[in-house]
Amino acid sequence: MDDKLTSTFLRVCQDGSIRAVAVSLQQEPSTISRRLTALETELGIQLLERRKKGVKPTEAGELLLHHLRGQAAELEALTAEFDALRGMRRGSVSLAVGEGFISDLIKNALPSFKKAYPEITFTMRSGSTEAVMQDIQNDVAHLGFVFNATPDRHCKVLAHTAQPLQLLAKPASDWAKTTSPVSISSLALMPSALLLPGSGIGAMVSEVETIYGVRLRRAVEANSLAAIRNFVREGLGVTVLPAFVVAQEIADGTIMALPLDVPEFARGEVSLIARSGRRLPEAAMKLANHAMRSMQAFQA
Repeated sequence: MDDKLTSTFLRVCQDGSIRAVAVSLQQEPSTISRRLTALETELGIQLLERRKKGVKPTEAGELLLHHLRGQAAELEALTAEFDALRGMRRGSVSLAVGEGFISDLIKNALPSFKKAYPEITFTMRSGSTEAVMQDIQNDVAHLGFVFNATPDRHCKVLAHTAQPLQLLAKPASDWAKTTSPVSISSLALMPSALLLPGSGIGAMVSEVETIYGVRLRRAVEANSLAAIRNFVREGLGVTVLPAFVVAQEIADGTIMALPLDVPEFARGEVSLIARSGRRLPEAAMKLANHAMRSMQAFQA
C-alpha cells in the first residue's frame, strides 16, 4: 500500500472529514477524495462511508485503521528503543490530561523529570475524561490522566489511587463553618459551582443526585476548573472536587477542604492509563513511573 494513500486515510479517520483534512494540508478536497478512492480500488473494498457530515470507516476501514495504527505504534516503539540505547538523549511523550491534573503534573512531576532527561519533549492535550480516553484509544497520546473513568477494554490502568470528592469553600465563608462531615441535604442548600457533564466528577455528581433524589443548587456550571476555583476563592459559594486539584490553594489558605458524608463521593479514583496492547516508548514508561511517585494525585 502506498504510504501517501494510507497516511491520508489515517488523517481522514482521525478528523472525520475530508474537507477538514484538505484545509489542514492546504489541498483541494477532490485531491483527498481521489487518494481515498485509489486506496479503495487497490484493496478492492469500500473503506469509508460518506455521510452528509463527514465520513466514517466501514467494517473493512476499521480493520485497516487498526492495522495501520498498530504499525505506527510498533515503529514508534522501535524508534524509542533506539533512543533508549542512546541514553534517551532525545524523544517525545504525548499526554492527554484532565484539567485537574495539570498543575500537579507541571509542578510535581515534570521539573524533576526534565532535569534527569532534558532532551525529552512533551505534547499535552487537556480535556474531559471522555476526551482523554478517546485520545488514548486513538493513539493520539501515550499516557492519559483521568478521574473516575469507566472501565474500558481498550485502555489499561497503569496506576490508580482513591481520591474522594470533598467540599471546598473559602475559609472565611459561612459554608466553611458548617458541621463536618457535610451531609447531602446540607450540601444541596449551598450555592455551588459544578463541572458540566462529560467529566468524571460531573458524572459522580449526577449519580449522587439520582441516588438521593436531590438537585444541588447550581449557581454556576462550567467546563473550566479555573472558573470554579475562582468562584470558591471569591466566597461566592462552594464546589465538590478532589483536594489535590486545589492543593496550592489549600496550602496558601485561600480554600479549605471539608469531608462529605456521602459514601458515593468517597469512591472517587484517579487513574493513569495507556492503550491496551500498545508498547510504550521508554520515555513514556519512565515518565509514568515518575508521575506515580511524585504527583499528589497518586498519593493516597
